[in-house]
Amino acid sequence: MAEWDPQSGAGGATPSPREQLWRALDRARAGRGAVVELVGESGIGKTRVLADLMGRAWAAGLRVVSGRCAEAVPDIAPGLARSAVGGGAESDVPAVAGGRAVSELAEALRRAASPAGLLFAVDDFHWAGDGSIALAEALAQAPIDAPLLVVLALRPRQARAGLLAALTYGRDIGVVERIEVAPLTLDESVRLLGRAADDPRAVELHGRAGGNPRYLLALAAPAGEAAASLLAEKAGLGPVEALALQAATVLGEGADVPGIAAVAELPHEQACAATGVLLRRDLLRPTDQLRRYAFRHPVLRSVYYADLDICWRAAAHRRAAATLITRGAPYTEVAHHVERTPRGPGSDDLAVLAGAAEEAMATDPARAVHWLRVALELAPGSARTDLLLALGRALLAAGRPAESRDVLHDILRTDPSPSWEVRAQALVSGALAECLLGRGREAGTLIGAALAAVPADPPPVLVRLAVVEGVLSGLEGVPLTPGAADLAVRLARARGDRMGEVGALAVRAFGGGTGPPGGEDLDAAGALADSVADAELAADPECLVMLASAESFAGRYREARRHATRGLAALRRSGRRHMRPVLLNTLSNTCRRLGELDAAQQAAAEAAGIAGEMGAERLHGLALALRSLSLAWILPPTSREPVELAERAVAALPPGSSTWSATAALALAQASALSGDARRAVSVVLDVGGGPDLRGVPGVLRPWSYELLAAASAGADLPVSEWARRAAEAVDRLSMPYLRPYAVSARAHLLRSRGELAEAAVHFREAAALFHAAGLACAQASALAEAARCQPTTGEADLTLARELARRCGAGPALGDLEARPSSAAVVTHPTLSVLTQRERQIASMAGTGRKTKDISRSLAISPRTVDVHLTRIYRKLNIGTRAELARLMATIG
Repeated sequence: MAEWDPQSGAGGATPSPREQLWRALDRARAGRGAVVELVGESGIGKTRVLADLMGRAWAAGLRVVSGRCAEAVPDIAPGLARSAVGGGAESDVPAVAGGRAVSELAEALRRAASPAGLLFAVDDFHWAGDGSIALAEALAQAPIDAPLLVVLALRPRQARAGLLAALTYGRDIGVVERIEVAPLTLDESVRLLGRAADDPRAVELHGRAGGNPRYLLALAAPAGEAAASLLAEKAGLGPVEALALQAATVLGEGADVPGIAAVAELPHEQACAATGVLLRRDLLRPTDQLRRYAFRHPVLRSVYYADLDICWRAAAHRRAAATLITRGAPYTEVAHHVERTPRGPGSDDLAVLAGAAEEAMATDPARAVHWLRVALELAPGSARTDLLLALGRALLAAGRPAESRDVLHDILRTDPSPSWEVRAQALVSGALAECLLGRGREAGTLIGAALAAVPADPPPVLVRLAVVEGVLSGLEGVPLTPGAADLAVRLARARGDRMGEVGALAVRAFGGGTGPPGGEDLDAAGALADSVADAELAADPECLVMLASAESFAGRYREARRHATRGLAALRRSGRRHMRPVLLNTLSNTCRRLGELDAAQQAAAEAAGIAGEMGAERLHGLALALRSLSLAWILPPTSREPVELAERAVAALPPGSSTWSATAALALAQASALSGDARRAVSVVLDVGGGPDLRGVPGVLRPWSYELLAAASAGADLPVSEWARRAAEAVDRLSMPYLRPYAVSARAHLLRSRGELAEAAVHFREAAALFHAAGLACAQASALAEAARCQPTTGEADLTLARELARRCGAGPALGDLEARPSSAAVVTHPTLSVLTQRERQIASMAGTGRKTKDISRSLAISPRTVDVHLTRIYRKLNIGTRAELARLMATIG
């Protein structure tokens, strides 16, 4: 390890403690002396800074008189001062001097500083006795017009009130300067440890030590000098105080006097007095809880804990557990002590550990996993199944789906086969774990088999099983078991299971995503979810996921956004992770459709991060696709990021994985179209759909898919009519009004491709109105922009509204040049050009006016390479060789 060099301050705007002391020393040498109060926590580095100051003073030719107060020798300062003025050895000075004698000694010290200068430094001044405090007060009462610098290093929490009052008065009149030694920065901690700057262990140790070098070194070397110096702090304690400290060490955070008395087996009065001593010595400090105490730093407790006799420690933990149980403490407080005592298969210990796990599940599922694993070490065979079920749930909530799946599959494979209820409980968590790991359809098969064999008197777990099947249906296209949702609704209502009823109603409304959602069920589910507390939401995240998904499927984007936002807040507080990326993806989808593009891409980015950490690769791919869908509108058409994100999503979600893979492919198609590669957009949609009927695309996504095909085909000079027809048929089959604008927009693209611009503009405006009614702001802006392109001379109002909507959505870069994009109405239609396609005539008209390839590509939202390909075809068909010839031809035919 490197030698510690605290607070160098190099390159920083704020002077370091060392630099402040250097300046004070320079002022003293110039005759403007002062008293410096050098303060900081124990181990923060005051002694080292003081030693450096003394070295600098010696080098500058000053006399240096220094010493250190101690608990056993508190009044060293007057003797040091007498020695400095030539009044005899320290041993000749009485421990406490009278007030007049101390004032005279302070004045003599001022005179003795001239002419060479004097540094008078005393370390650990918090131990100062009456005489030392009196001398400090005398020095701080009046300005020091002499080359005298007095430095008193101390810990304010351990200093006596009289000393602090004297120094405060000195600061008020400008005689005393307070300099605080602050914690180390991360870079300083890394250098002290001698580790690399990016070493995660160094970062961890720095955080645990809080930048305190002594704690840092004690953590890095538990048997080293730093740890020994921390142990030395308790060396002066009496036997009762030492025993009380040991009890506090066992009790840990939130120790109180009754607990200390019970664990130390001391009378209450003795425990109370001993605790007072520990507080005065700053070993313990008060906490925010009334009459509760904690060590001044966790590292101090860990060092003291390791120093305890192991036999006494085990017995003390047992006494602590018994005391806390008697006082009705939460199981999470008791379990810590049960864990650290010799254990047998006692029912009390098992109940404590299981209870601690249940309590921890509300806020810290990872901690619940720990308690359950400890409990399983004690559990007899008859109790293991319930603990394993709880462990599987806790692992899933903690974001560890692979481990959760393994535990729950072990339950399903037990011999003899578990009961229907046990298998159902295992499937609830196990199916979600499988889904996160990309095996949702296999899990759906198991759930379907279980729901097909429901007992005559179904247990409550049936409700959650039906809800999880609904979640799998929304994410993976798993078919719903007929009648299961109805039965789940009735069972939830009969048992007063409000969140179960929310989820079951949402499943019934969703209906497998094959038809119009049930409006009444969604109304009832939403109202019921709004009436429950956040803790209930967090305890049943699958039910809320089902509700938000069903609302999104029904086009109720504002309700879906509201419920997803509230659910995410509750899940963050609870520490549950497994459903957070699913809710975040739902939030991203709804925000994007509502035109809140930045919020949408942020939600998708967070979902991708959590899913990646959990190993949920397909969920991660879906998040990438959703982020691409938002960024494609936010970023300029020249940006490659939306395309690259979508390409990564498609790679993670190959065709055949239902909604997820279709969404990834559609994201790639949209990004390609907006970047100018219309032919690729067409190819991508047809590939994922498996042909023109798009059987590989879920029904609810087909209208948008056909609209994408129509727009991209028009841009690539491909036939459009089939896509407009299929879009209308897809909307008619679904009977979902919020999807109709996609069919209207597809028809508008067809009309424009035929040159029927006025009629196309009418349809684009109709689509925009329908998009507005559905709350789809970005789509509305795009439709209005297309209407304006069709009729540039009369579409200024459409263009103005489109630009304003784009600005509100954050889609300015993608739609910001709307006014610069020409309409097909401006295309020359002379018979000479009849051999050209509609897009070729459009490009010929623009190139004939002298516009450059780059300008044409931006205006038409196609790539420069595509423009050049079209120009090559135009030259060949018109039998010309250069752009100049094209310009002359276009000028001739008008």
